[in-house]
Amino acid sequence: MVLTTGCLLRSVDWFQLAFLAFPPLLLYYGSSHVHYQSKTLIWQVLLQFLGGVSITAGYHRLWSHRSYQASRPLKYFLAAFGASTCQWSIMWWVRHHRAHHRYVDTDRDPYNAKRGLFYSHVGWLLMRNGEQTWGKVDLSDLKEDPIVVWQQRYYVAIAAITGLILPVSVAHFGWDDLRGGLVYATCFRLVWTWHVTFCINSLAHWAGTQPFSTRSSARNNWLLGFVSLGEGWHNFHHAFPYDYRNGVHWYQADITKWCIWIWEKLGLAKNLKRIHSRPKVVGI
Repeated sequence: MVLTTGCLLRSVDWFQLAFLAFPPLLLYYGSSHVHYQSKTLIWQVLLQFLGGVSITAGYHRLWSHRSYQASRPLKYFLAAFGASTCQWSIMWWVRHHRAHHRYVDTDRDPYNAKRGLFYSHVGWLLMRNGEQTWGKVDLSDLKEDPIVVWQQRYYVAIAAITGLILPVSVAHFGWDDLRGGLVYATCFRLVWTWHVTFCINSLAHWAGTQPFSTRSSARNNWLLGFVSLGEGWHNFHHAFPYDYRNGVHWYQADITKWCIWIWEKLGLAKNLKRIHSRPKVVGI
């Protein structure tokens, strides 16, 4: 038992555990001591949206799946505010996500749903040396992207500026709410954004429907589609990963696809990929 416990403790990535635990602990303490101002709430929601869409439209649909092409200014924006969510660099994020798609539901899948809900939600992040078992993927396109390389090189500084200094400074100098900027616009925002992303890796492989494919555990989940800016239509996404849309129907909430569509109209994006024929529903 002692040996087993020792092995378990050695397998934990304690830095990652501390990093993921600090914001919710500070939020828990701060929420009972810091008044929630309306201006701070609005600022927090705005930052959540900017960071969230930078993950969904940037890290995910642009860099992971190359479902459209973005202009240089838009890519800088997505790289900067993607870093504000503290989900690590584009290179790191895409490496795991491409492996997830290529080796889905196997031991080579970084967030393998068959290992349980907790593991696919956050447990995989807490394991030391997990990289040794996860499948290999090609990242040559990212290594040739100067904006990805720029973000990788200066990631800590970029994340500190957009993820901590900006939220706190605006709240402090704008309406004298430094503590609210830290507790809500930073910690609450991070906890929300993290766990929405984590839920796509876990709940979207556990609860929902499979209208397009039963080859993997991926499911469409309307609630996750709403709160994750469109990422919850996960069964369609796994069936057609290079489509810039996740919510293919007009009634499926997918704010991200509309952002990409608007960017195209503004000349900030082009070559939006979509399946040419109507997606076939399983059983029809």
